[in-house]
Amino acid sequence: MAVKHIKADQIKITVSIKEGTEGVKPETLFPGQERVEKAFNIGLSTEKEGYNIYVAGPDGIGKVTYSLHKIKQVSKKKKTPEDICYYNNFEEPYRPKYLLLPAGYGKKLSRDLDRSIDTLKEAVVKQFESKEFEDERVKLIKEAEEKRKSILEQLKKEAESYGLALVITPAGIQFLPIVQGKVSPEFLKIPEIKSEFEKKVELFDETFRKYLRELREIDHTLIDSLNELKKKVSEYIVENVFYRIEEKYRDIKQALRFIRYIKEKIAERIDLFIRWKILEGDFFLQRTVEREFNLFRLNVIVDNSKTEGAPYKYEEIPTFKTVFGHIAYKAEMGILYADHMSITAGSLLKVRGGYLLLRAVDILKNPFLWEALKRSILHKKVYISQHPVEEVFPFQVGIFPEPVPFDVTIILVGDNRLYNILSVYDYEFNRLFKVKAEFDPVIKLTDKVIESFPKIVKKIITEEGMKDLTADALSQLIKYSIQLSGNRKKINVIFSHINDIIREADSTSDGNLITGDDIKRTIKEKIFRENLIEEKIRELFKEGILIIDIEGKKVGQVNGLTVYDLGSFRFGKPSRITASSYIGEKGIISIEREVELSGPIYDKGVLILSGYIGSRYGKDTPLTLSCSITFEQSYGEVEGDSASAAELIAVLSSIGDIQIRQDLAITGSIDQHGNIQPVGGIKEKIEGFYKVCKVIGLTGRQGVIVPSRNFDNIILDDDVLESIGKGDFHIYTVDHIDDVIQIVSEMKPLEFHQKVKEELVQFYEKVSKGKK
Repeated sequence: MAVKHIKADQIKITVSIKEGTEGVKPETLFPGQERVEKAFNIGLSTEKEGYNIYVAGPDGIGKVTYSLHKIKQVSKKKKTPEDICYYNNFEEPYRPKYLLLPAGYGKKLSRDLDRSIDTLKEAVVKQFESKEFEDERVKLIKEAEEKRKSILEQLKKEAESYGLALVITPAGIQFLPIVQGKVSPEFLKIPEIKSEFEKKVELFDETFRKYLRELREIDHTLIDSLNELKKKVSEYIVENVFYRIEEKYRDIKQALRFIRYIKEKIAERIDLFIRWKILEGDFFLQRTVEREFNLFRLNVIVDNSKTEGAPYKYEEIPTFKTVFGHIAYKAEMGILYADHMSITAGSLLKVRGGYLLLRAVDILKNPFLWEALKRSILHKKVYISQHPVEEVFPFQVGIFPEPVPFDVTIILVGDNRLYNILSVYDYEFNRLFKVKAEFDPVIKLTDKVIESFPKIVKKIITEEGMKDLTADALSQLIKYSIQLSGNRKKINVIFSHINDIIREADSTSDGNLITGDDIKRTIKEKIFRENLIEEKIRELFKEGILIIDIEGKKVGQVNGLTVYDLGSFRFGKPSRITASSYIGEKGIISIEREVELSGPIYDKGVLILSGYIGSRYGKDTPLTLSCSITFEQSYGEVEGDSASAAELIAVLSSIGDIQIRQDLAITGSIDQHGNIQPVGGIKEKIEGFYKVCKVIGLTGRQGVIVPSRNFDNIILDDDVLESIGKGDFHIYTVDHIDDVIQIVSEMKPLEFHQKVKEELVQFYEKVSKGKK
């Protein structure tokens, strides 16, 4: 056990930087994040299922900057992925198929294909209008006509043998009766002739059908021959046009397979090119046909011709369309339609074979997007389709492109709270994001860190075009970062805080450089903008509305210290803790707990007081004690156990009727053995009490008692350090409650405890006598 009276030199931050940022080379990464470094090395090098990365840490610490830096390093060493294309599926037009080609070949093949189609527009008509084609077509027709003529001649002779005349009309072959060598339809008006005629037709019917079948066979054979001729010519034309392109891509199997597929489909639909030529001059109708040429075109949705290594992207505003791509529907006669040329790639396809960086909160704001992303990772496929809400739209002819194989490492950036929520409530999350890269907002203040600080600042001012900083300005900035860490041996590396100070100093600085005074002024102005409530509370203390004793001695009253957290600003405030003890059996009664204004940690602290008092004073004499304690003028919820040491002093003072110094404030939690444990908010608590004492009046005896284990957390502003240096304000560190007793009661601990014990014995004796 030891009481230490702290001097200003012991707690002053002595870190300083010798040179300004002029001439310093900017640096992206800050040392001290080895855990993150190792996590990224594993996540980016392990190409196995689920090895995606969740980057955890507070906003402003540089998660995105670091992630992009690491991705950029790794991506250079990786192979450039394929181009991604879509083409029409003639068998199932609503299901376009994808085609993967070596980087840069997608655009080349698409251009070559377009040129070939343009060539075919002229070549097809030219070939079908050629003398050779016409001669062959006429030859086939003549051959068929000769065969037809021969069969008709035979049919005519056969019919005449039955007394029937063969008549060819536009409606087909008909028969009329032959009467006395004459043929006329008028004969059919005579019943006897008509009856005889019908009998002859019936007898001749089977023979007629035989000839009719032969005629039809000739017609079918002609059609087949003409179609075959057309097919051969079409294939010949297409083959000639596509010869060069086929040779060009012969070593790329998937390209060659696609070219042969398209050749076949173009040859089957050669009439489209003929129609296009026929409609030449009619812009509207020709354009309608022109659209149909899209059936043969290649849609390159991802072009990696200019990509070096693996692609990567930070999707700043992720939506369903930007991440997964979309289908651009077109309206025609009240119906929305699309084809394979309407497909647009999203980030997952643009960075296929690489890395996609996303902010977790942006993804989770859209549950459809989060679920779709997980589905792609799990199934290893990227589906391009409508947003789930759009799928119910009735007036559209939808397409469902073949999903492209998923090959992307996802880097999700968020905070620890979100990571914990996903880990607990989303059973798939840990399976999909096996690597956690967690940034430490507070790191050790090493020589390497101090050396890197100017380089990081240089990067900040270079990116935003701000003025350089002097050595003193850098020293003030690093001191500010140390203050934010809450520990003199550490530094806060949430760079957004530093950025804001530099920006404000840059805009208000009159010189060519940002000086130390500029930084000091900026920090003070920032505090001034945010500390209105703190000032109002100090005014209430000064006016006596909030009651506080900062000199003299009192029984059962101690100055405790609390911290108010307003989000962007924290400050400390002293509170009177009072205790009132009397004979009873209720033990320690917390008024806050009784009225449900206390939290569980505070209640635990009160119960620990009971444990200490019972252990210290009740081993040989039963305790007949009731003692109420409270935070005076406190009307909100009280939480935390950092005032338990102060509460214990108030309780013991009340029991023993012992005077306690009011010019001291106490912070620190206590265990059941009386050891003083470290607490948070040391800076705010000390400065809060100092400012109240200053506004009411410093006496030279006021001060704060803090746990010795919080020594490194004592980081104070210059005016407080100055007062400590002059002896106007004091800080004491303690290890045990007896150290506190020695300071606040100005008694020896044994003497103090003896007096408390005597009072408790008297309580018991009075109760014992009353029972008799």
